[in-house]
Amino acid sequence: MNKVLYILKITGIVLLITVLAGYAVFAGVMAKKWHKDMICTEIKINVLDYDKYNFICEDDILYFIKRKGLYPIGKKIDSRTLDVIEKHVSRINVVRNAECYMADGKTIVIDVSQKIPMYRVVSTGKSYYVDSDRHTLKANSTFAAMLPLVTGYITENQACDKVYDFVMYLHNDKFWGNHIGQINFTKNGDIELITKIGVEKIILNSLDTYKDKLDDAKLWYDQYQHFAWSNVYSQLDLRYNNLIYCKKSNKH
Repeated sequence: MNKVLYILKITGIVLLITVLAGYAVFAGVMAKKWHKDMICTEIKINVLDYDKYNFICEDDILYFIKRKGLYPIGKKIDSRTLDVIEKHVSRINVVRNAECYMADGKTIVIDVSQKIPMYRVVSTGKSYYVDSDRHTLKANSTFAAMLPLVTGYITENQACDKVYDFVMYLHNDKFWGNHIGQINFTKNGDIELITKIGVEKIILNSLDTYKDKLDDAKLWYDQYQHFAWSNVYSQLDLRYNNLIYCKKSNKH
C-alpha cells in the first residue's frame, strides 16, 4: 500500500512540474508577444512630495522628456525604453529619485521625489545650491525658490560643512530665521548677517562661538527695541567677547 502511495505521489509531482513548465513556456511566449505589441497611449507623472516642495512639477518633467526625444506616446515600449527614461529623469538637477514603469500595458508611470535645496551660494564666481544632503546643485536650473542667500568668500567644502550648520541654525531659529535675509563672508573672515529691517548688519568673526554671541544680540534687541528696529544704528559688531559695538547710521 505504501508503495502505491509513493508511486502516486511521485506521479503527482511529475505532473505538477510538467504543468508548471508548460505554463512558464506559455507565459514567456505571451509576455514576449505582449511586450512586442505594447504601444504607449498615456503617460502619468507623479511628483510624490509636491505638496511639501514644489521645485519641479509634472509639466517640467514632461518638457524635459520631450526635449530629450524620449516622449513615448504612440511608440512601442519595452523594458529598455523604461530604463532610459528613468535614468534621464534621475539626472535632472533637483530630482533625488525616479522610477519609471508600465502600469496597464499602455500607460507609462513616472514617480519622482525631489532633492531639497536649503540655500543658495554665490561665491567667488560660482553660483550653486546646497541641498538637504549637504550636496551642491547647479544653479543654472529652470527651477527657482525663495531660499536663504549666502555670499562672499567660502569654498564648496565649507558651504557643505560648517556653513551648512550655521545657516540651518539661523533658519530653524524663529527670530533669526525671519530677520536675516543674507549671510556674507568677507575676505578677512568676518561674517556679515544682512537683516531685513532695522539695524542693517550684524558682524561676527567666527563660526565657532556664534550661538552665545547671537543670544547676546537677542537680549540687545529685547532691551533696546527702539534702536533695534529703527535706522539709528547701521550695524551691531559682535566680534568681541561679551561686548556689542553699535555703529550709528548715516541715515539718522
